[in-house]
Amino acid sequence: MADSSMPATGSGKGADGRLAPFLLEIRPLIEKQEHQEAIARIEALMDHDPRDPAALIGLGFIAFASDQIVTALDALKHALETAPRSALAADSLAILYAIAGELAEATFYAKLAQANGLDEDTLNMRPAGWPDFAFVFRNIRERPLLAQGLKQMAAGRSDLGLRLIEAQVAFSPEDGETQRAHADALIAIGRHRQAAEILSRFAANGAADAFDLSRLGRALAAIGDGAATGIIAEALVLGTRDPAAATDVLCAAATVAILTDGDPARVLEPRGPLVPKAVSLVAPSPLSGRPRIGVLATALGDEADVETIAALGQGLRDGNLGELVVFGAGSLDLPHNRLLQGRVSRLVDAAAFDGETLAYTIAGEGIDLLLDAGGLAAPLHADALAHHPARRVLSWLNAPCALPWTEDAVPAGASLARLETTTRPGRGDGPLLIGTDVLPGQLQDDFLDALAALLEQLPEARLLLRDRDFSHQDNVAILIERCQPRGIADRIEIVDGSPLAFAAGLDLYVAPFRALSGQDVITAAAVATPCVALRGPARHLNLGAAALDALGLGEYAAADIGEFITIAAALAADADASRRFAAAAAVAPAFNPSSFASALLGSLEE
Repeated sequence: MADSSMPATGSGKGADGRLAPFLLEIRPLIEKQEHQEAIARIEALMDHDPRDPAALIGLGFIAFASDQIVTALDALKHALETAPRSALAADSLAILYAIAGELAEATFYAKLAQANGLDEDTLNMRPAGWPDFAFVFRNIRERPLLAQGLKQMAAGRSDLGLRLIEAQVAFSPEDGETQRAHADALIAIGRHRQAAEILSRFAANGAADAFDLSRLGRALAAIGDGAATGIIAEALVLGTRDPAAATDVLCAAATVAILTDGDPARVLEPRGPLVPKAVSLVAPSPLSGRPRIGVLATALGDEADVETIAALGQGLRDGNLGELVVFGAGSLDLPHNRLLQGRVSRLVDAAAFDGETLAYTIAGEGIDLLLDAGGLAAPLHADALAHHPARRVLSWLNAPCALPWTEDAVPAGASLARLETTTRPGRGDGPLLIGTDVLPGQLQDDFLDALAALLEQLPEARLLLRDRDFSHQDNVAILIERCQPRGIADRIEIVDGSPLAFAAGLDLYVAPFRALSGQDVITAAAVATPCVALRGPARHLNLGAAALDALGLGEYAAADIGEFITIAAALAADADASRRFAAAAAVAPAFNPSSFASALLGSLEE
């Protein structure tokens, strides 16, 4: 490491000698973390020349000190383009590439730095905190940022994990493993269009395997791209040749079927080699008086699913009905597990397990009843369930369909919960706000037609969509293209926020016709937002209505689309509707942990 105690008088040679005065001026500011002042001086220099190499190198130093390694990489690359004889820029790039595990690039830039006349005076321009190239090179590991990112993703720290993986992408843009991990991370946080763009390149060049195609099909269905069905058909063919991918393909195919008017139950019928060989179905065994219940809880959709698990744990504990063991990600002290603290008997960090290891671990816990909280988004759970590691195995409370190797699905009426209701915020005098919390792929034509008909009856109303990748420019263009002919494009707003905050800001919530979950309706009820849903002939077409039934509000579940519009318009004009929803939530088992746990266990006795 460069010795920060050396006098700051070095001048460097050649190109770096001309950069020295400015870099030595901002070096102490960076070392004292006075970044705003340093940035102000950089901006002043760039006002005269946006490509000033000293300013660009200084920006790279600040970015590195702030753990913004991609910004540092970009700034230093631009600096070397404008000052190709700079040993300082070349050596700094060599260090960054070595940190990222890219041997060839690190070696190239290290040799360039030497050719450009690297010396101690040049190194002394860099702030303290930069490692020495020789030290980093001796300890180089293959793509460490990717490994760290995957570890953070598994632990539930999605934002940090994605940032690390994106950093590795910047250094290793041609590496397939890194690109696949990037796509997985994007899907996990709901940026499906970007994931589809990455995975489409694998499909286009013939390098896509069954895993790639299953993820691509899922991402395309989420954004409403009709190519999803064909991609999944290809994945099913490849899946017959790759048993390791079978569960991923089946879960993705069921998801695509739900979002594209298909039949998930038909997709999930036993498909020969695609069905895991470890299936061992047995007759449901009766639960003991105080069962030990396990929940598979990685790959959850949002905090509402964590609340359901927490409500179950709280109810089991309050009523002395049993104990809850959660197989999740990380430890209880991590932020994403905070709702489970004090409510579960045990949390097992299973994030890094494969299906067989997970099943073995579950069997060792002596579980009486095993539930899956990840649903179709967690094929790993399905692999574990296929081993039948507990006395009784069920697919998730919220699943839109039962997997073929589980014995049953928990009745929808007992399937959803939140820990508590929340006081409804006061509303202003603005326009009536109608909203739906959906993926772009859930805006099917019949649902959009119904929304357009509703807005026609309520000329002062606005339609709000929670930003689940809707703000991507391609999704915006498609939304305008589809909504303009319906006359509602200029009445739509895309807003940020959590599901709960989004629902709290609405006057009326409209549930989608095809759903992967019914938590949106429960979330709306938690903040006394009136809600309307459509009844359907299949489970995935009935989740919103089932949630309303569980709340004692089944009268607001419509039998057909015409009635859906009528109920929605009436609720929007009903000043007392919010109070009725609040009153229903106050007594519903969904908001009473003891009642919820008791109802759930009772439903299994039937």
